Amino acid sequence: MRKRKLLLKHHLCPGDITCTTSLVRDLHFQYGDRVEIGFDTNHKAVYAHNPYVKQMLPGESDVETIVLGYLKGLTESKAGTYRKHFLTYFYKDFFKKTGLEVQCTTAKPDLHLSEYHKRVSPISGRYWLVFAGGKSDFTVKLWETERYQHTVDRLRDFGLRFAQSGATKPSLKPKNIQPRLENVTDLLGWGGVEEFLWQIYHAEGVICPITAAMHIAAGFDKPCVVVAGGREEWWWEAYTNDGQFPELATPVSVPHKYLHTIGKLTCCAEHGCHKNKVVKINDDSRLCLQPATSRQGRQPLPVCMDMITVDHVVNAVLEYYADGVLPPIGMPTREIHSWYSESGRFTPENVKTSQTYGAA
Repeated sequence: MRKRKLLLKHHLCPGDITCTTSLVRDLHFQYGDRVEIGFDTNHKAVYAHNPYVKQMLPGESDVETIVLGYLKGLTESKAGTYRKHFLTYFYKDFFKKTGLEVQCTTAKPDLHLSEYHKRVSPISGRYWLVFAGGKSDFTVKLWETERYQHTVDRLRDFGLRFAQSGATKPSLKPKNIQPRLENVTDLLGWGGVEEFLWQIYHAEGVICPITAAMHIAAGFDKPCVVVAGGREEWWWEAYTNDGQFPELATPVSVPHKYLHTIGKLTCCAEHGCHKNKVVKINDDSRLCLQPATSRQGRQPLPVCMDMITVDHVVNAVLEYYADGVLPPIGMPTREIHSWYSESGRFTPENVKTSQTYGAA
């Protein structure tokens, strides 16, 4: 059989590119010497240390260029005809374009760092990374800055340390929105994608909206609390073991806490709304259907994000310690709140028993 030289191509955001690494891993192990893999991307750091890809250029002899995509999967997910994680849609798209069937073997991206970055941490000691910002084209994803600050302050009382990260390049379009928090180590705008991976690799866990950080955290088996709301389906985004990955795939070893409102509001009763903005900017047409109306003078939020409280996030973070996923953090610096039960587990009535949480 002739060896196929496949140059895979994807030029969207770092989170999307991170999810393509799962396909590359499984393509390499399932087809071996029958394929040679290259990857063309705008965020080269994601593949900089990947052992399964080779340098390959378009136009080389016998090179097949395959542009990987998943946008049709968004439509299928919203229609309920594809209730799987979007990472798996790259496999479906790849099969359609190449005729090569690849099985997803592990429910996470496949990320690699240099030996130096694995050995040396950018911050001494234990820390959580918090991402309190986002991009101007998707303001629906933003949670209230004040709540991120309260979350950090509450968890600091239990002995946790925080660093804040995120891109701040002013030349980017859409623009980055990165409100600075207090009482955190400031890593905003520090480095590029390689440093971004490095920060998450050594973090104890991540708090973020739906963004690249959650996919990178999954790749490194890190705890992650995702403030998701009702924009995107949990089965499309969440790294949990609730049926959104193939049955034969190795399960998620550290399930994330995906705080969502799917099924709680009319605008996201059966699936995510996939809207972009809370309030109109320029000629936007994909506006939130249920903005929180009682927030005059405060940061605009959709109702789905307004429903997620500081308690939800704090509880979710501390559960990783109560369940033994993370080593103990020591004694709290003040009296434990009433929302922490005597059994050591968090039992708010509005949290589902599965790792995919729904806010009440």
